[in-house]
Amino acid sequence: MAEAAKSSRNKIYAVGIVVFLAIISLLYYLSAPVYVYIIAYMWFGFLFGILQQYGRFCFASAWRDLIMVKVPRMFVGIMVGMMTFSIIAVFIFMYYPERYHTSQFGLHGLIGGLFFGLGMVLAGGCATGSLYKTGEGNMISLIVLLTLSFSQAIFAVTAFDFIFEKFIKSLPSFSMAELIFGQPAGVPEGTSYHVKYADYSFWQHMIADAGVNAILIGLILLVGVYIVVVRKGFLRRRAADMTAEAGASADGGEAKTGFKDELAGFWSMISASRRTSIAAVLIGIVAALQVFSLGWLAKHYDFVNFGNVLAGETESGAKPPSSWPDETYPSDVAVRSAGRNVNQGGSTVFDPGYWYITTQEAMAAAWSIKTVGLDSHPANNQPGYLENNHYFGDYNGIPVPWHSPALLLSFGLILGASFRALLAREFKWKFPTRELFIYAVIGGTFMGVGARIALGCNIGAFYAPAAFGDPSGWVFFLGMGLGAYISAWFVNFIANRKMAKMDMDFDIEL
Repeated sequence: MAEAAKSSRNKIYAVGIVVFLAIISLLYYLSAPVYVYIIAYMWFGFLFGILQQYGRFCFASAWRDLIMVKVPRMFVGIMVGMMTFSIIAVFIFMYYPERYHTSQFGLHGLIGGLFFGLGMVLAGGCATGSLYKTGEGNMISLIVLLTLSFSQAIFAVTAFDFIFEKFIKSLPSFSMAELIFGQPAGVPEGTSYHVKYADYSFWQHMIADAGVNAILIGLILLVGVYIVVVRKGFLRRRAADMTAEAGASADGGEAKTGFKDELAGFWSMISASRRTSIAAVLIGIVAALQVFSLGWLAKHYDFVNFGNVLAGETESGAKPPSSWPDETYPSDVAVRSAGRNVNQGGSTVFDPGYWYITTQEAMAAAWSIKTVGLDSHPANNQPGYLENNHYFGDYNGIPVPWHSPALLLSFGLILGASFRALLAREFKWKFPTRELFIYAVIGGTFMGVGARIALGCNIGAFYAPAAFGDPSGWVFFLGMGLGAYISAWFVNFIANRKMAKMDMDFDIEL
């Protein structure tokens, strides 16, 4: 009886979440129809939250499970989802090439990934995993999110400019299409060339960006995981089953396995968890649909970046249409002249147009710091300290949270995870012990610093770039794996020490 009442109550709460989001969406739209753009961000976040909660989709789990207990389920799911995303993205970018960009290729990606990998295993969740777990009622993940956000903001205004100017700004950025097919004809030798998606054909992008950068590298990694982690145990079980079915082999020994059995073993690894695989494929599809939808809406409403809307600047140069808000919000806009931001021009805020996580959280933390009056320079007490830097001042801005498109995605993701957790009766308030609190703070800080050094997190610096054909994504991925391994070793070491005091052996072979 109590279970039935709880289930009914959870359904009411779940419906309440949808109604709440619908009301917010309606209020945005009634305020100005162009706000459907940020409404779309929020609802795509809602879908990501549902799918992540359903598939337990988390990069920390992927690396931790693979390293510590030899379970590749989540690692496989991430690769499958990324490959799906990459194929669909090629079609979409042919229509909206302005939505594509590459990131600098260099050691900062490896170092940032190392810090991020260290942090996510200690914290028990990556950037996206911490969001959906917060939606399940996990307050440890909320602490991770807060630490991740404020550590990024502090790092951005203290160390980011120096690191960016000294080690990152001059680094090259390129796509796999450029790497394989070279620079397009007509570009003079020795001149600076910024990758443009329209410079290459559909098939060049499909072969290089999706085929080589995403699918081929992804398959090589999956084959490697099969050989190292799965193969030996699968073939042993397979041979035993074959021997049992046949009675005995001709030479009286165990039945021999061949290439067909290797393929069966690889497929068994891919299909080991249908739930994770389904979620991964759907996440890839939703991520691609988000790029298409936001690209279409921006074109439809005549802007490049949502900051243009806040400042009243149409892409065509015409007077803003009636679908735009009546007043402008210059305090929400980071860049006021085309010369300061060569990628987009005009007034901009952080508006990536695809699945992204950590930057919007750093912006929210900076807005909080600014709102409580802690925006003065520590040396001369002059205000505006938070915006007097590359990170907030030139590229992202510090918009109010309700005008920050990507932040609404994170907000929607938390609510989507809550919706699914309530329906599945998996929502539960969880509060940290002192030890878990310390791990959450340390892990969140490592992730925050790593995300800013690498210019992105597990989504913005790996998942999306790797799917889009940007080799820099794999540099971050390598660093993230190394960091996860070190963290897993540390967690194992601490666990062994604790168990030793209790005369127990808890050794996990790395």
